[in-house]
Amino acid sequence: MSPEETQEATVDESRMSFLEHLSELRMRLRNASIVFLVAVIVSFIFVKKYFVFLTRPARLAWEAALAGQPAVFHFASPTEPFWVYTKIAIIGALLAASPFVLWELWKFVAPGLYKKERRLVMAITFSTAGCFLGGSIFGYLILCTPALTYMFSFAEKFAGFEIQPTIMMDELVGFMLAMLLGTGVAFELPIVIAVLGWIGLVTARSLWRFDKYALILSAVVGGVLTPGPDVLSQLLMAGPLFALYNISILIVWLIERARKKKMDDLDRGDSDPPSQALVPSGDKPLV
Repeated sequence: MSPEETQEATVDESRMSFLEHLSELRMRLRNASIVFLVAVIVSFIFVKKYFVFLTRPARLAWEAALAGQPAVFHFASPTEPFWVYTKIAIIGALLAASPFVLWELWKFVAPGLYKKERRLVMAITFSTAGCFLGGSIFGYLILCTPALTYMFSFAEKFAGFEIQPTIMMDELVGFMLAMLLGTGVAFELPIVIAVLGWIGLVTARSLWRFDKYALILSAVVGGVLTPGPDVLSQLLMAGPLFALYNISILIVWLIERARKKKMDDLDRGDSDPPSQALVPSGDKPLV
C-alpha cells in the first residue's frame, strides 16, 4: 500500500471513530433527556408537596413574627401559580435526575481517561456534590427561618394604621431558591481552595497568613446572607464559613505534604518521577 493510500485509510478510520463517538454521545443525551422528562412528569404529581416543603421555613417565620397567625401567600396573576409550580417541578426533576445524567456523562467520558484521572474526577464530583448538598441543608434548616423571621417582623401596628405583609408565591420561591443556592455555593470553598492548592496557585502558609482577613470576610458574608440584626444569625453563617476556610488550609497542607513525600522518594530513588500533569507521560489510555 502506498503512503497516500495508508494516509487515506488512517483518515477514514479516524473519521469512523469520530462518528462512533458522536453516535454514543447522542445515545447518552437521549437517555438523559428521557429520564429528565419522566422526572418532570413525576415532579408535577408531587409539586404541591414540594411547595409545602420549600416554604416551611417561611411559614415558621411567619408564625414566629406575627404572633402565631397562619401564613398567607398571594399570587398577582392567574398564571403565577402555574409557573411557580412549573419552576419547582423542573428544579425537582433536575435534582432527581442528576445522578442518572451524571452517570450517562461519566459512561461517555470515562473510557478516554487514565486511571489517575478517573480517581480525580470521581473525588472532585462526589466532594462537590456533598459540599453543595450540605450547604443547602444548612441554609434550609439553620439560616432561612431566622432571616425570614426578622424580615416579617417589620409587619406591625401603629397608631391609626398597620403594616401587613403581602408575600407573593413567585417572590417567596425565588428567595428560598436563592438562599439554598447561595449557601450551597458558599460551602464549595474547600473544593475550590483544594484545587487551587493542588495546581500550586496557593500554599498552606499563604492561606494561614490570610486567616485573620478570612475571619472578617466570613463575618461580612454572614451579615449579607442573614439580614437580621441579631448576632446569632450572623454567627450561624460566619462560623461555618470560617471553619470551612481553615479546613481548606488543612487540605492544602495535606496535598503539599504528599507532594513533598513524593519528591523525597524521588531523591532517594524509591519511586518513579511524579508527573505534574493529569496525564502521566508514560501511561497508556484505557481505550
